[in-house]
Parts: sequence; structure tokens; C-alpha cells
Amino acid sequence: MIKSNLGKFLLIIPVFFIAPCNGAQGTSQVIFKCNADVPTPIELVINKVGNKFHLDKFIINAATVIDSADFKAVEKSSYHRSLVTEYSLAFSEGKREVIVSDYYSEEFDTVTKEKTVTLQKNDIKKYWTCDSTAISKLASIDDF
Repeated sequence: MIKSNLGKFLLIIPVFFIAPCNGAQGTSQVIFKCNADVPTPIELVINKVGNKFHLDKFIINAATVIDSADFKAVEKSSYHRSLVTEYSLAFSEGKREVIVSDYYSEEFDTVTKEKTVTLQKNDIKKYWTCDSTAISKLASIDDF
């Protein structure tokens, strides 16, 4: 049994360093969020937990269509040229792919900002432009 206060203190110190580390690994950060009404209503949310990306929610016409566990591959990409920047994140498995994109352009004296979602399933492609409530933190992902 430890009788000294110093001994008890030395046993407790690691708890202060381990607890914050474990909490940080379990925190979830929204990386991309999209709502759109055309061509059909959708709601999509992508979270980052630790170093992994999860397609947390993908609802089309009030029905969940895809679960994050369905996807084995996640690929990040970016495209840059003068006055244009685009960041994308793609979830894929077999012939199914969900791509989210954050596009910014200042070409032709016009500023264009678009956040989009593309669903490709068996050679059928659906495309949505997110409404003004969309959130994108794709540019903040380290690997771009």
C-alpha cells in the first residue's frame, strides 16, 4: 500500500495525460454536409473520426441508401490551376461510388462556389448541387 502522498500523486499523473488522448481519438468532426432538393431531396454527412472518414448519413427521398460500412476505399484528391480550386473525397466499393466536391472558381470575372454530391451505381450517375446550408472542410484535410 502506498502511504506517501508523493507516491499517490505519481500514480495519478498518467491519468491526466491518457484521458485527453483517448477523448481526442473518439471525437467526430463534420468534414462535409450537404442538403439538396433537386433532382430529389438528399441529406449527406461525412465525418472524420481520428484519421478515418465515414459516410455518416446519405439519405435520398427520406430513405437511407448507403451505409459507410459498405465502402472499402476512400480517396482524397485536389485540382488547382490559376483561379480554380477543387477538393474531392470519394468513397467506393465495386461499381458504387459517392463523390463529394468543393469547387471554387474566379474565371471569366465570375465567382463560382459549388459543393456537390455525385452518386454512381452500376453505370447510373446522379448529381446534386448542395444548397446554401452546405458545409465543407475538404480543404483542411492534411493530405491535399
